[in-house]
Amino acid sequence: MRQTQITWRAVLIALVLIPFNSFWIVYMETVHYIAHSTNFSLLFHAIFNLTLLLMLNGVLRRISPRLVLRQGELVAIYVMLCIAGTLAGHSMMQILPPTLAAPVGFATPENDWKNLFGHHYPDWLIVTDTKALTGYMATATKQPATLYIEAHIRPWIVPVIAWTALICAFMFVMLCINAIIRKQWTERERLTYPLTQLPYEMANPRSRLFKSRLLWISFTVVTIINILNGLHTFYPVVPSLQLRAYNLGNFFTTKPWDAIGYMALLVRPFLLGLIFLVPLDIAFSCWVFFFFWKAQLVLGEAWGFQKRPEFPEQSAGAYIALCVIAVWTGRHHFSRVIRSVWDRRLAGDSEKEALPYNVAVYGVIAGFLFIVVFCWQAGMTWWGAAIFFALLLMTNIGVTRIRAEVGSPVHDLHFAGPEILMLDAFGTRRVGPRTLSIISLFWFLTRAHYSDPMPHQLEGFRIADRSRMNQRRVFAVMLIAIVVGTVIAFWALLDAGYKHGASWGGEPLGRLNRWLIYPMHPDMYGIGYFSFGLLFGLFVMFMRVRFLWWPLHPAGYAVSSTYGMRDTWFMFFTAWLIKWILLKAGGMKAHRAAIPFFLGMVFADFTIGACWALLGVLLNVRTYGFTAWW
Repeated sequence: MRQTQITWRAVLIALVLIPFNSFWIVYMETVHYIAHSTNFSLLFHAIFNLTLLLMLNGVLRRISPRLVLRQGELVAIYVMLCIAGTLAGHSMMQILPPTLAAPVGFATPENDWKNLFGHHYPDWLIVTDTKALTGYMATATKQPATLYIEAHIRPWIVPVIAWTALICAFMFVMLCINAIIRKQWTERERLTYPLTQLPYEMANPRSRLFKSRLLWISFTVVTIINILNGLHTFYPVVPSLQLRAYNLGNFFTTKPWDAIGYMALLVRPFLLGLIFLVPLDIAFSCWVFFFFWKAQLVLGEAWGFQKRPEFPEQSAGAYIALCVIAVWTGRHHFSRVIRSVWDRRLAGDSEKEALPYNVAVYGVIAGFLFIVVFCWQAGMTWWGAAIFFALLLMTNIGVTRIRAEVGSPVHDLHFAGPEILMLDAFGTRRVGPRTLSIISLFWFLTRAHYSDPMPHQLEGFRIADRSRMNQRRVFAVMLIAIVVGTVIAFWALLDAGYKHGASWGGEPLGRLNRWLIYPMHPDMYGIGYFSFGLLFGLFVMFMRVRFLWWPLHPAGYAVSSTYGMRDTWFMFFTAWLIKWILLKAGGMKAHRAAIPFFLGMVFADFTIGACWALLGVLLNVRTYGFTAWW
């Protein structure tokens, strides 16, 4: 079967689009706070760009058909925009530059950060020039400046180079792991990758998606809603059809029921469309386990627990359980992969993969060693760096598994990073102030997991596989997107920071300040919560494999633990109910027939909503945000 080619034209188009999209994301999400593309699993800015390219194709088809972008080119551009977009995302590099400026920029005689932990940072890792930070830390001083003078650019050069090397190494390790797991998850376990359906159908010239009446019906309805809501922002006399989130937690005001907390009744068309693609049993598990977590809060309040039972350790255990389950399920495949390192005959299975398996294993080892040595040179202990990044990779594999099997639109996992588990196990004194100081700079990797690049990488391989593309060329364009996307993200974030001020940096260092002033002993309760989350996730999977009647899935347990589910649980319930009724009434035929209707919701929100978000950035005003949860 003939492969679909990736051309240099497609790579050049992506390289032209990446700076525009990175600046758009940064200004949209951090400056104007209009809409958040990278807070959700399917990135609306990438879908919007793909839509524009399809419209361009329509024009080129009439003028010069030979210039029309082919399927492989569209997929390559889409994948590169996704990878670069995640790097500039809300829970990735948007946090990093302010954190690098904070040890000096936020240090005062009152907080004594300079003597408390400032001396633990090497000069090549952070920005130490106070003159360069005067305008950048403008949130407090209200003195916006510009990046584009030598005195401001020069102090950032070395830290940006150092962190670009670390980020690219970490992304490379993820790529190598994805090259190893792709065949097991895609061909042997046949995971569905629900979130790849819309971009694949858009790029596929043989798709009948855009010929579906149901798609255009839902597209028209949601488009009208978006237009009215957008106009209402400028002209309040125009009626608004946006349904505000209603907090059902307001009904629970007495103890212990008040521990239920925030529980939004929220309706968003794109969420309904995305969740409709989630397998029925997993969608059921998500909203059922959401109430399981809420029940724990009520019981914890009733029993006088001092710690919230769901955050952070139990959630981390739930995600890492998915990694353990994935490794155990594919143990025979992974055993062959490891043995291929010394027995090249076993590497034959990887001829069509992004990398030969033995090369991928070497890549993981070399990349991981580079990261550990980098951290050791920065001041961490080697064992602290190894444990931190091993746990972080396990969490990322868990997130990637959720995306491949569930297609959940949210998987934020707030404040459940490896550093929490390390402190629970060893305490602050054993980990050490230097290691803790460096770990605080990794807040951009651990604060939340909205925009993790790893699942986007694997989904890129999946779309490429369905499009009959050469996986090794896809691997190459992803590497290009990683390097270019990292540099451009730094540029966009520093440009916005100097113009509008930076404020993220105090959050991780405030936490570090508490760790050093109030040392923590090993926390057996925290380890207990983590162990419960891990073991309960494994138990749910055991019951699922052992008994056909068992309706719950461990991925639902993990996803439902995060903040995002407080806003989306009702959408999970609604999509599950609609899907259950369709399957009961009309079977799989009715379900398949309904898919274009729900994809139309996503397509309309993502295109028209993106237009409002782009207009807000161009006009420097706050416009209608279709992703808003408030």
